[in-house]
Amino acid sequence: MKVQNKEFWEIDNVIDVQDKIKKATDFEMFMFEKAKERFASFGGIKSIKIFGCGTGREIESIAEFFEPNRIVASDIAENMIVKCDENLKEWKLDSITQTLTLDAKEFNNVYSEFDLVTILNSMLTYVVEKNDRSAIFKNSYQIAKPNGVLIGTVHNQEGTFLKTTYFRLRNLLSFYYGDKVGHRNTGYNGYKVPGYYYSKKDLLDDIKSAGFSNIEIYSLDEYYKLLGLKYNRKTGYNNLIFIAQK
Repeated sequence: MKVQNKEFWEIDNVIDVQDKIKKATDFEMFMFEKAKERFASFGGIKSIKIFGCGTGREIESIAEFFEPNRIVASDIAENMIVKCDENLKEWKLDSITQTLTLDAKEFNNVYSEFDLVTILNSMLTYVVEKNDRSAIFKNSYQIAKPNGVLIGTVHNQEGTFLKTTYFRLRNLLSFYYGDKVGHRNTGYNGYKVPGYYYSKKDLLDDIKSAGFSNIEIYSLDEYYKLLGLKYNRKTGYNNLIFIAQK
């Protein structure tokens, strides 16, 4: 069944899948370390904006790692925020965390408030229109403090054989597809959702265009090589992870 972004994230069994894992991954912890290092000389990370928080999967890990005094977490789906609020109470983080049901491209009413901005859970994969993704990156830049850090993940065009071949063929026809080269259906539990998969170059261009600098981008294949570990990109998601600074 084909559904749209917001509709997909409101579905109970989709929420259940998201709520099964409640800790940050190893590559997210790597980004946390990078962010902490970059902002250490500016007083440490104490205020954090989380886009696409879902059920709050990464919030407890973020709170344990950074020990912030303020977190603002938003998601497009009302039902995701309901489950997130339940989790925050269980983790005793509701006193420092404000949740909002809001489209990320509409979060543009504050300036220079956050030390760290996160766009995890490959949230941008579900933002199909280029103008909307650009708006989210620009909002991230606007709300970050001077020298504030942005971290995130996106789906990668390079990975399994079929996915890689699909996008290489579309890139050969980029004169026809234009900004839609990265379009591909995604989703799970029998639902198909329009998605956008990034190449490393396009991701770099979008982050730069928003004003960020000192940008690092790694595929999961490259990340695990840094650790001296093997990662089978032919079977794994091979997401792209990024760290940038205002």
